[in-house]
Amino acid sequence: MSAQILPALAPELHVTARGRRALRLLRTLIFALVIVGGALFVATQSSTAEAFSGSAAVGIHAEAVVVEEGQSLWEVAVGLDLDRDTRDVVADIVEINHLSSPVVHPGQTLDVPRR
Repeated sequence: MSAQILPALAPELHVTARGRRALRLLRTLIFALVIVGGALFVATQSSTAEAFSGSAAVGIHAEAVVVEEGQSLWEVAVGLDLDRDTRDVVADIVEINHLSSPVVHPGQTLDVPRR
């Protein structure tokens, strides 16, 4: 018996013109998603870095203080003994820490203006 070459089990793939357009569209969509995803990643990283810079973005030198039991933000500001209006110090603390309200909780660490 002579060696017989068996035909391939899977026939060769033929893509129609419509199929080629669909593949091209799929490739374009994937490329666009990668570009948009990369841009979003870069955008969130730069805003995160800005948020973590905290007092540097505001232009105030700061140090960390832990809020004690029963202490308010006003009392924290008064305790700093700065030669400034307490309202301005409270406003600086709110701005430095990106607080949405002046409510603080025991054990919370705040960045406060230094002398």
